[in-house]
Amino acid sequence: MCQAGPLTACRGPTSHQYAPITSTAPSRPTVSRAALRNRPTVQRALIRYWEHIKPFRVTVLAIRLLVAAWLVFLGGALLWAGRDWAWLLFLAAVGVAWFGLWTCTTAAKGWPAAKG
Repeated sequence: MCQAGPLTACRGPTSHQYAPITSTAPSRPTVSRAALRNRPTVQRALIRYWEHIKPFRVTVLAIRLLVAAWLVFLGGALLWAGRDWAWLLFLAAVGVAWFGLWTCTTAAKGWPAAKG
């Protein structure tokens, strides 16, 4: 029997009140070791598994680009101060930025497909 007051509606049992919840979140891709070995050696050495996860990939890219910007700023300040070796920091900034962009775009392509 329903014990609801005059302004509230009587609802059925709580176990049938809501539809069953199903998980629609994508699970972490399961890739065999053989599929990971099919990647080029450079990718296996430089791209970590967590860089295939978009929020981490974007965060790491932002950090790498901030480091590159800091190297450019520091190189400019040191060149202004008369340090001739500071141009090496510009080369390092280009390398850090290139590596960050390469890693991000390569990892964005997804996990390697298993051959077979």
